[in-house]
Amino acid sequence: MKIEQFHSNFVQNVYKNSEERKHGYVEGKTVGKSSVEISTEAKALVKRIRESEDSHFSEKVENIRRSIQEGSYSVDPEKIAEKILEKIDEEKGRG
Repeated sequence: MKIEQFHSNFVQNVYKNSEERKHGYVEGKTVGKSSVEISTEAKALVKRIRESEDSHFSEKVENIRRSIQEGSYSVDPEKIAEKILEKIDEEKGRG
């Protein structure tokens, strides 16, 4: 039947297109290339993070990220205000 043949071709084309998209294939001309440059500051930051003596740093960040996603992360405004005031006092002492 022609309907079955049409259906079969349609399914094969849809499958082919989805597979091409998964692998980044796009039909047509290549217009240009993109490039990404990482600043020396970013590279230095990554190096500092990797060399960090605090081996639990990543674990702490992951715990915070998870609690934010779960909606259980709480912020203590008094603690934040206390730290801000401490920082202001430190800066006044320096100036």
